[in-house]
Amino acid sequence: MVEEPGIESFETREKETDLQSLDGRYKTLFEQVNAATFLTTLNGKILEANLKSCELLGYTWDELMQLSLSDILPASIDWSQLVEEISSKGGINFETENIRKDGSHVPVDVSTSLFRMEGRPAMLALIQDISERKKAEKKLKESEQKYRGLFECTNDGIMVLDARGEILDVNRRVLELFDLGEQDMIGNNFLSLDLLTPKSLSIVVKQFEELLSDKMAKSHETEIRDKNGNILNIELSSFFLIKKDNEVVNFVVSIRDISDRKKAEIKLAKEHELLQTLMDNVPDSIYFKDENNRFIMVNKAKAVHSNVKPDDMIGKTDFDFLPEDQARTAFEDDEELMKAGQLAINKVEKLTGENGMERWVSVTKVPRFDAEGNIIGTMGISRDITEWKRLEETLKRNQEQ
Repeated sequence: MVEEPGIESFETREKETDLQSLDGRYKTLFEQVNAATFLTTLNGKILEANLKSCELLGYTWDELMQLSLSDILPASIDWSQLVEEISSKGGINFETENIRKDGSHVPVDVSTSLFRMEGRPAMLALIQDISERKKAEKKLKESEQKYRGLFECTNDGIMVLDARGEILDVNRRVLELFDLGEQDMIGNNFLSLDLLTPKSLSIVVKQFEELLSDKMAKSHETEIRDKNGNILNIELSSFFLIKKDNEVVNFVVSIRDISDRKKAEIKLAKEHELLQTLMDNVPDSIYFKDENNRFIMVNKAKAVHSNVKPDDMIGKTDFDFLPEDQARTAFEDDEELMKAGQLAINKVEKLTGENGMERWVSVTKVPRFDAEGNIIGTMGISRDITEWKRLEETLKRNQEQ
């Protein structure tokens, strides 16, 4: 069969056109890759490089054609060993640094793969600048270090729980409070551990319910048990650590040991009770004033002498209960006392009530000081010596007669 003339040449031209089109698409793809892209021999000699390669390394294309991949990698990398690993695995990914033309280093992610080109092994290397990612990782690491430092150095016990109550992390203070090791807590459910009393268990559940309802969980004073069953007074707080897509990821439980504070409060309450018992049963008038001469505490005897109840005197001054001249004298005495800081012991004063009845009192006044030694008011004790004064006057008249 005789072939028509021109058919073979037409097919040849068509194949050449297809190859040129394929080569054009390859070139376009090679240049459009958003990474520095190199086509090299198996030993790393650069055969082709895209524009991103020139931008990343600061070389011209002609300069890159004179280099190998080993020329742009740090000296710490064993190139022969790297080529051996690439050959055995068909390609590898790794992070390193590229050396730019000006000698500066840029962190990069390298992805290599082997293929055959014209019957010979070749290598495709994609190199991505990861400077921004490294900065973000560094910032995240610094943030984690700050978090861990705060997490470990706080005096409050802190636990991180997942949405089911499983313990994900605890700080040193928690372990000290419960007298447990990390292995005793991590991975266990906090609600099922025998550390919460019925009272504190209900509080924790209530706080979680408040958080799940998008409410602010209130802090509560309650109690827990350590591993030996000892009861500790604590202040319990809970809040979200992470919440995504309206679903809770982590809870944080903060535990503050307030045992010492509770002991101090109990001691203070007992001392206050003793003081109040003493003040209410002593026949002498006892009162405390602030720096403005206002009563801040009085006993029953003081209130009775003023014909009022103790609470009726709080926040008021002598001007509300004594004649103007007597109140003025008491005010000036208190001002001088606070100014000089000197004590007035058994000072005898004559008082006239609103009903005109006269009585005599022996007054002892002392300044009140704060923790820094500053005068913040006065305290006084008045003893009614009217009968004694009358007896004294009677005795004096008898002696004169």
